[in-house]
Amino acid sequence: MKLFLDCWIAILELFNANTLSPSLDLLHKQQASVADLHIATPQTGHDGPVFAPPAQPQDPGPGGQQFDISTDYETKVPTGITRKVRFFLYTLVADEMNITADGVLMPYGKVFNQQYPGPWIQACWGDSLEITVINKLTHNGTTIHWHGLRQYQTLEHDGVNAITQCPIAPGDSYTYRFRAMQYGTTWYHSHYSLQYGDGMAGPLTIHGPSSSDYDDPRDPILMTDWNHRSGFQDFQEELLGQPPVMDSILLNGQALLAAHEMGINIISLSLEYKPMHIFRCQRYHVVVEASPKKANGEADLSEAFWMRTIPATGCSNFQLGGIPDERQGILYYKKDSTEYPSTPRAPFSIACRDESFNQLQPVLPWKVSKPTNPGNDTLFEVGLDPYVEGQGHPLPNDAFVRWAIAPKAMYLNFSDPTVLNLRNTKWNPDYAVIPKDYPEDSWIYMVIYTNRTSIPSSGRQTVPAAHPLRQRFKRLTRFQIHLHGHDFALLQQSAQGFDVSLLKPKYDNPPRRDVVLLPASGFIAIAFKADNPGSWLLHCHIAWHASSGLAMQILERQEAAAQILTPQRLEVVKDGCRKWNEWFSDPDNLWSKNVTIFQDDSGI
Repeated sequence: MKLFLDCWIAILELFNANTLSPSLDLLHKQQASVADLHIATPQTGHDGPVFAPPAQPQDPGPGGQQFDISTDYETKVPTGITRKVRFFLYTLVADEMNITADGVLMPYGKVFNQQYPGPWIQACWGDSLEITVINKLTHNGTTIHWHGLRQYQTLEHDGVNAITQCPIAPGDSYTYRFRAMQYGTTWYHSHYSLQYGDGMAGPLTIHGPSSSDYDDPRDPILMTDWNHRSGFQDFQEELLGQPPVMDSILLNGQALLAAHEMGINIISLSLEYKPMHIFRCQRYHVVVEASPKKANGEADLSEAFWMRTIPATGCSNFQLGGIPDERQGILYYKKDSTEYPSTPRAPFSIACRDESFNQLQPVLPWKVSKPTNPGNDTLFEVGLDPYVEGQGHPLPNDAFVRWAIAPKAMYLNFSDPTVLNLRNTKWNPDYAVIPKDYPEDSWIYMVIYTNRTSIPSSGRQTVPAAHPLRQRFKRLTRFQIHLHGHDFALLQQSAQGFDVSLLKPKYDNPPRRDVVLLPASGFIAIAFKADNPGSWLLHCHIAWHASSGLAMQILERQEAAAQILTPQRLEVVKDGCRKWNEWFSDPDNLWSKNVTIFQDDSGI
């Protein structure tokens, strides 16, 4: 088996593929009706499937069904094809690589297919994907999560170690199988501890209808923070109460002009000089009109425009030396232009906030009904758990203060995933399991807050608040809350301290998210349908917070989940656990034979 894997990897490296894209003869690229527009950022250029602009008629699906932007994608999906390993397509090899993304060597890079970001994976709405991941890392297991994809009734392919599977052991492989029931551009990343911050991430596009017309599609641009050290090195700073500082902001894996610090909230500038607030893990398709105008309304005849990434005030943690240059990319209107941009930054707020609640209006409306779960089952407080004597991690006497949202900070056992224990009647508190056994299609509500005004305290130390921790961190703390297995309705988002009297949820077509900003000192109210049985991770997508323990499992309709995940389906998970345990039991495989602690973070 090892010989086969080595040969397969050699073939992959020989081809050095830049994309994992399907080839569709029936789909064609539209010719641009405007000036030749291109972006001076690192590209993963290739020909892939591109849907015709949505204003044009779409071919009806099987049985004469029409599939377009108004289709309820949660209940109706077109019939696609199976996209799986063929030659080098739909295979990801997790490997190590030196990375010099901003000109400084980061010697602990972990990447897919010897490139950063990883290859662009593409498919079409309704397709079934089979993506094989081969682990060639030396001292790390890995799992891969397909961010934002519902994994409807395919929990074991959600890619969360210690919840949906054991880590893929070095030298082993795992094939993820799921259906593309949603469409749009998202990303995939490792969910093993802090790996994705070291380079294990890449773009993923499910081609489908669009809410706006366009002429010519462009490759996705990934905005990421970057560090010259491994996240595994810097995590100790988080445990000691000092949030790690970052070094750069990258566009598609490169700092084009200057090193930036990761600002969690990044504002990018459009050609009309209108800002967009984008938080970590959020995604937007943006239509850029090739008729730029100056602030006074006059036509702007420039050939080149700055692309700016601006860390928001209160959401960044730079190295000493101040805020670096915000000009990170250039957008050209002429392919061979050598003009240097002179476009100024128009005045706009760079406050740390989400895109305006009222501006987010889904095309396909949802009407959210009243909650099924009672009030005392809806409230979740985010904060720092104080150390309890004898209950620390990784050792009982380790007095680290950890972030939490469940009654206890999450700390998982890689060798004992939740998916193999769905018949449990009791759960280890470290697993942060929150049962939600409510009728199918009922709405489950959650109010998540960082500060409160009148409700009883859980004893958790919220940040900020009137206690010494505010002095310790010396900053306001925000969070990016992500839910697996569902899109959720964002009923309310407030920067005020939570009180029941302040709840004013929007039920009629509220904004829809899978990642949302939880404001400092504020709260959010979200709701999702109980229509996808499984144990779904909810966590902060700031890696330091998630690794600290700010996560919980929403165990949705446990009995139904146990029936869906039959012993036959779970056999591949069990086989992976056997191989993981075999690898882990050999001290020669670990970073150091003298290591006493293998895992110091939550596991996710």
